[in-house]
Amino acid sequence: MKKLIALVLALAMVFALGACAADEPAATPSDDTTSTDTPTDTATDTTTDTTKEPATDTADGEKTQLKIGVSIMELTAYTWYQGVIDGCNQWLEENGDEFNVDIEFMFEDSRSDVATMLTNVENMVSANCDGIILFPADASSAIPTMKQYVAEGIPFVIGDYAQEPTSEDDIVWSTFVGHDMKALGVKAGELAVEYLKTLGKEDPTCLFITVPSSGQVSADRFTGFSETVLAAFPNATIIEEGDTGAHNRDSAQTLTENVLQREATIDVVCGHNDAEVVGAYNAAMQQGRTDMKFIGIAGDIDVLNWIADGNEYWLGEVLQDPVVLGYQATDAICRVLLNGETLDANYDLPEPEAITPDNISEYDWESWGWLG
Repeated sequence: MKKLIALVLALAMVFALGACAADEPAATPSDDTTSTDTPTDTATDTTTDTTKEPATDTADGEKTQLKIGVSIMELTAYTWYQGVIDGCNQWLEENGDEFNVDIEFMFEDSRSDVATMLTNVENMVSANCDGIILFPADASSAIPTMKQYVAEGIPFVIGDYAQEPTSEDDIVWSTFVGHDMKALGVKAGELAVEYLKTLGKEDPTCLFITVPSSGQVSADRFTGFSETVLAAFPNATIIEEGDTGAHNRDSAQTLTENVLQREATIDVVCGHNDAEVVGAYNAAMQQGRTDMKFIGIAGDIDVLNWIADGNEYWLGEVLQDPVVLGYQATDAICRVLLNGETLDANYDLPEPEAITPDNISEYDWESWGWLG
């Protein structure tokens, strides 16, 4: 009996020892549970990162800061280019949030002088401009300078005055933003044709005053005008006179006074811009030549006032809108700087419009500060 009890106790001890041994592995999960502090810390870190995300988003949401140089051909003598400044600022006002950008513009006046234009560009580079919008003083003088700085990573957009490269290597600007100069002449020619048809003449005479120093720009306007008139009146005479003087009202008036001495009849006068046509108008009025009608190109406050007041000598004004020019040039340079876009050689602009006695009331021209 005692042996049996002893055997039972022995077996009980064996089972007890087995139970203790079975309990030991349970300690490992307990240790692992303790080690889950690391994932817990990771979760804490993740939470911390999440709290930082808004700061990152805010940083990402901050507007890109750009400095853009704008060298303008003429601000001193010709207020038309003031509209370019309005257009640049208007683009920023309307598109700054969409493009997430803020722009500091550096506007400079070249005063129609090549040396001043090149100095402006140098100053803009020294001022750390990110890109430059250039309204050149001539057709080619800025090309070597542009090639130098484009190679250094500063993009250029050309405005208003198309450049005349001698090779493909010279074309380093991102795009050209300018009105179709021939289309301006075509629109003026259409106004002339509409009036000439009322005269019952087969051989009307028109005077067009060009500005030879403006090269192809002035030639294109004359070509557009003359081709349009001659298409409707093959026997018409188109007199081209070049203003080689100061290219202002006074020089155009002197030129026209000389023309009127030899031309007994002139039906319509147009020209490179309003200064030329207003000068011709002043000459005609002084000489009592009431047989002549006038068509302006660009935008002049006196011309628009005359049209609005019903001055019978003015057929209309072909609007070359400088605000659109500045607006689109800014759009182009920002697409290059912010999006890295490759642009077409020419940046689209609206077709020219003719402001006439019949439609001038549809234009808010009295609010156009660039008219002077």
